[in-house]
Amino acid sequence: MKTVLSTAVLALFTAATAFSSMAEAQTLRFGHANGEGEIAASLFEEFAERVNERTNGAVTIQIFPNEQLGRENELVQQAKAGAIDITAPSMPSASLLVPALEIPSAPFLWSNWEEAQAIIMSEAMQPAFDELAEEHNLRPLSKIWYWGWRNFTFAGREVRTPADMQGLRVRVPEQPVWIGMVQAFGASPTPVAFSDVYSALQQGVVDGQENPIPTIYTRRFYEVQDTVSMSRHMLQNNMMLINTNSFDNLEHEHQLILLEEAARVSAKNTSIQQRREQQMLDEIDADPNTTVIYDVDRDAFSALMQDAYPAMAQNWGTENFDRVVEAIEVLRGR
Repeated sequence: MKTVLSTAVLALFTAATAFSSMAEAQTLRFGHANGEGEIAASLFEEFAERVNERTNGAVTIQIFPNEQLGRENELVQQAKAGAIDITAPSMPSASLLVPALEIPSAPFLWSNWEEAQAIIMSEAMQPAFDELAEEHNLRPLSKIWYWGWRNFTFAGREVRTPADMQGLRVRVPEQPVWIGMVQAFGASPTPVAFSDVYSALQQGVVDGQENPIPTIYTRRFYEVQDTVSMSRHMLQNNMMLINTNSFDNLEHEHQLILLEEAARVSAKNTSIQQRREQQMLDEIDADPNTTVIYDVDRDAFSALMQDAYPAMAQNWGTENFDRVVEAIEVLRGR
């Protein structure tokens, strides 16, 4: 009888333990816009695998890539509402919620990536992230996800100075910072859906466009644009965001694991993406039908932006922009 009772108690204990483990197990839904073959997509899979492994299966991240659940802006809204838990938008996309998050995309703001990374991670940008959490229920797992420097491409026009852009129709995303920038350079900003950019270039609907080198390469824009002007006018940096309620519901040790793994894949992405960025540029430069212009007069373009910044800063919050500019000047030792 004692043996039977002991066996029964052990079975009940085992069942209770299993039920408790099942109750504690959590699944986080991660929707993003990156497709198969892109660095980000594979690193997000790696992120999910390592989180699951390090939490001993207590946290599973279910990934929905390639805009399966919606476009980038829609995914941000879904994460805010809790329909999904994690997403990875560009800072301009997140700026639709908090305008100050567009500041790191300000044209000709940065000297280099190290400078940009330091300021984005500093107290100068923290009020924007605080607003994102307090007003929109989102917090960063990583503030850094290097995507690349944006450059112009054109058909039949070598652009080295703003004067070379006068009157040209340049495809831009339909967001104030891009429209204001192209207008400042004397060209005509022409919003075109990203999926239609190649055909718009091919058919001459627009004269040029701007994107990071990895995008120009993978989307083969250089096939229908014979000139790449290395203006490096704008930094594209993305983030990994999580719904604050989803994050708060995790065990503290699991929260730390998510943050550590997000930082790890972010650093890995920067290393890989910068290396590939150069490799892709070298391949484009080797194409006999394409001219890559390296001697772009960045100072002339930057000077025009000084007049455009005040209007842009009103959208971002002048105090926010001034705080970032001051931090940059301190970093540069001025």
